[in-house]
Amino acid sequence: MIWSENQAGPEESAIPRVFSAIVERRWLILFCVAAGLGGAVVSYKDQPSRYRAEAVLALDARKFQALPTESVISSLPQESPVLRTEVDIISSRSMAERVLAHLQAAGIDVVKGFVLAAESGTAQASPGHAARAIVDRRVLIDKLTSAVRVTNDGRSYTIYIAFSGTEPQFTADVANAYAETYINYQVDLQTTATRRVSDWLGTRLVSLRSDLERSEHTATSFREKSGIVKSNGTTLLSQQIAGLNGELARLRAQLAGSVARLATAIDASEGKGGLSLSEVLNSPAIQQLRTEEARLKRLLAAISESGAVKNPQIPDLKSQLATIQAQIDVEVEQIVGSLRNEIEVTRRQQSGLEASLKQLQTEMSTANESIVQADQLDREASANRAIYESYLTRYKQTIEQDGIAMAEARIISRAMPSGTPSSPDFSAWMLGGLMFGLGGGAFLTLLLELRASFRRRPDPAESNLGSPVIGRIPELSAQQRSNVAEMIRNSRSPLANAVADVQGRLRLSARSGNVLVISVTSAAPGEGKTFVASCLARSLAATGLRTVIVDANLAAPGIADEFSVLPLRTVDTVAASEDVPIDELVRRDGASGLDLVCAGRVDVPAEHILGHKGFARLLCTLRQTYDVVIVDSTALSNGSSALLVSSLADTTVLVVPAGSDPVCTVRALRTLKTAGIVVGGLVINSPASRRNVVSLVADHRRPAAEAAKRSEPPIDKPSIVGM
Repeated sequence: MIWSENQAGPEESAIPRVFSAIVERRWLILFCVAAGLGGAVVSYKDQPSRYRAEAVLALDARKFQALPTESVISSLPQESPVLRTEVDIISSRSMAERVLAHLQAAGIDVVKGFVLAAESGTAQASPGHAARAIVDRRVLIDKLTSAVRVTNDGRSYTIYIAFSGTEPQFTADVANAYAETYINYQVDLQTTATRRVSDWLGTRLVSLRSDLERSEHTATSFREKSGIVKSNGTTLLSQQIAGLNGELARLRAQLAGSVARLATAIDASEGKGGLSLSEVLNSPAIQQLRTEEARLKRLLAAISESGAVKNPQIPDLKSQLATIQAQIDVEVEQIVGSLRNEIEVTRRQQSGLEASLKQLQTEMSTANESIVQADQLDREASANRAIYESYLTRYKQTIEQDGIAMAEARIISRAMPSGTPSSPDFSAWMLGGLMFGLGGGAFLTLLLELRASFRRRPDPAESNLGSPVIGRIPELSAQQRSNVAEMIRNSRSPLANAVADVQGRLRLSARSGNVLVISVTSAAPGEGKTFVASCLARSLAATGLRTVIVDANLAAPGIADEFSVLPLRTVDTVAASEDVPIDELVRRDGASGLDLVCAGRVDVPAEHILGHKGFARLLCTLRQTYDVVIVDSTALSNGSSALLVSSLADTTVLVVPAGSDPVCTVRALRTLKTAGIVVGGLVINSPASRRNVVSLVADHRRPAAEAAKRSEPPIDKPSIVGM
């Protein structure tokens, strides 16, 4: 039974401690594993066979367009969150209610499919359908939601609907019902939304029509009252002003033409050229007069050419010609007078039009405010008309879409009844039982280890020694002390566990592949270092390591007496002879398989022998032959021989009696560290063990009844014997 301070790293103590606990509690762990496997087998046999059926849906990325109009509900976005939402909708409770209604409408007995035992009804209730009707609808919905699994692989638009149950045909029917119900749900969603929108649009159109009629009536009434009625987009007043402007421009142009013609006529009449005017030329009377004038002129010309200058007709003809020319002049004067009259009339018309235009412009300026208000009313009526027309167009489109709703998913694989059950899985149950058993065994092992570590808490006085405590030797009775070799080989004994932990800590501190030389010393004689060294050597030999123990305690050698052997040659002979065969020094302990190098009592100081090069050569030879070398050194109080031996070792173990003065221990540690000695740790030796050692060194055959009888109760401690 030992305890260790928490000064070593986790890689030095945690992993070996775990393996030690596993080895120590292996039967408990195996029992838990067997119990877990047995429980798994029993549970597997008790589980009913369940079948699994799967229907596969695919969200269609293509959109069916029956009409060139926008649908009421947009298509599903092809995104991962949207797809996950659809998976949640299929596995929801509301969808389970639809599936239950679908199954009942198809004549499928859901109660029988779930193998439910209906609650007993009244005395008049007959078995069969009447009893099944008592089963709560909520129970059936709970069964549906718990048995369905809706998944998506995250890389496609495919949805897998799997349903498990005890009846193969029923599981396939339910899986297909889920797929069909989801498609019907999409169709119903679109149809319901279309009808709801069409109803809302119809109601809204009635109010919009009333608003449009009211706004148009208000605008028309206001224009009529204000006298700004529009025609062809403009008001009558504006049209009148525009007409007057056009007529005024025409009169001005006509007046200018008449004035020009009058001036031309006056100039022509004064120059006797008035007959060339267009008004004169176009006059029928003047045309007749000129025709007659021309005839008379021809007659006069003919008479003149004939030479009858005294023809009596000439005066008459000239009189007629003068009369006709006078008539032509009168007609020309009349035409010029008519031009003057026309100009006067045109000027008066112009003055009247200008007066009317000024009056209309005055009225137009006063009607501008009414026109602005009338335009505002017109714009309001136009806006109401635009809204009404857009709503009317959408209403007609929505009505046309009613009845052509298409689902955005399709069934690509219907569920088929399974011929083999999907559960229970024997391998899964066995794996679960194995894991449960291992977990239970690990938990019980942890509880036992915590209990043992709680009982192994160190004394407060031992926590300030300045070096890690790597072990604690339990108290042994005289009878136990006489059977140490058997106790070391028995992994259940507290002594074997304690020594095994000490040698495990020492082996972990050594470098891999190197021979470990361990020096065991104490602060003063009689503190049990020989007993600790012999127990440590036996434990190492029990692990299969080639181990030798060297007795370097020349002041009080005890290895030979501890193992009851008679040495041929002793350590002190290495100083007297340069070449001592190793075979003559080493003796074999048949019970433990341990090799011994014993020592004899000498009269010279121990430093002369232990400091001799022959002793160092002996340790070097043993390093080449063995895996571990244990050196039972002298006490530190006996001089520098203990320091000489420890300087040749890889590590030194200081044996400290339980309950001793910490000052002595600190002084001994300071002595070792000042000399540069590597201290592997402290081993706490119980008082009873120390007294047994002292008495056996004095007299190996002293009766066991005289030994002190203090035994510590065994503490459950994992052993690392055999590492």
